[in-house]
Amino acid sequence: MLFLLVDILLMMFLRSDPTAEIIFQVRPKRHFLDFPSRSVNGNDSFMTLGDVFTSLESPVIMTTVNHGFVDLLHNLLFSIQRISLKKDIVIICEDRSSYLELSQGVKGLNITYHAVLTLLDESVENATNYGSKTYLSLVQKRVIYMKHFVRSKLDVLYIDADIVLLGDPFPHFKEDYDIVIQSDDEWGLNLCTGFMFFRVKERLHIFLDAWSRELHSDKRGNQGTFNRVRRKYRRLVNIQVLPVKEFASGKMFRVSSTPWRERVPRPVEVHANWVVGHAKKVDMLKEADLWFVPPRDPN
Repeated sequence: MLFLLVDILLMMFLRSDPTAEIIFQVRPKRHFLDFPSRSVNGNDSFMTLGDVFTSLESPVIMTTVNHGFVDLLHNLLFSIQRISLKKDIVIICEDRSSYLELSQGVKGLNITYHAVLTLLDESVENATNYGSKTYLSLVQKRVIYMKHFVRSKLDVLYIDADIVLLGDPFPHFKEDYDIVIQSDDEWGLNLCTGFMFFRVKERLHIFLDAWSRELHSDKRGNQGTFNRVRRKYRRLVNIQVLPVKEFASGKMFRVSSTPWRERVPRPVEVHANWVVGHAKKVDMLKEADLWFVPPRDPN
């Protein structure tokens, strides 16, 4: 238990994480120097996390996207609209192109979301492959975002853009757990940070600080580090592992050839992970009848 005491002391002295200043410090809004002829909502400023936090109601759905995955994000949003899920949605855009596109709305989408531009380093616009340097940069920033939602007293459900919701997941989150998370396997050994719910608890700050401090050693993203830290802190935080039939990874979903509408129990969430490459993810979702973006009007 000595390491827990050390981390508690560290949290007391280091609670004001330097990254908080990057996201929340008071500063003039930056300008679209790269897009001098374009504007958003009639001006050349953009929204950031600090602009929307006070308007959010807990629990919040949060996702991140770069321009290469905007079509997958559209599919996630249409899946949320399909089930009439009413929650505040925050989309952190990792590049200006995705922010510009999402700020203009999505045709046929009638749900409200908050598109904000990251104030951390912007990413490349293209779709990234698992394990690449740009992929690592994208997924490791998500830990910083999660920390600030929790520190702002907001329960938050993080969802990867290559996910679809087929039912309301929130009734499945048990109240006495600090973290609720999907598993990539049926034994709960490899928990998946692409779908995770954090409930505001003081002890979660210790866990999140430890996770972010150890990210530098993770050469695949943030999931390996999460699983190491959660084993280390198993006595500190309570983690609910979701059932893999209702909350299916790409690997577990494809174990059965039964159409998802006929499965018992019916899936609540499906993740197109374990499928490498943007085009293959789209193909998987379309083949499984999980593509909810309306066809384009030829006119």
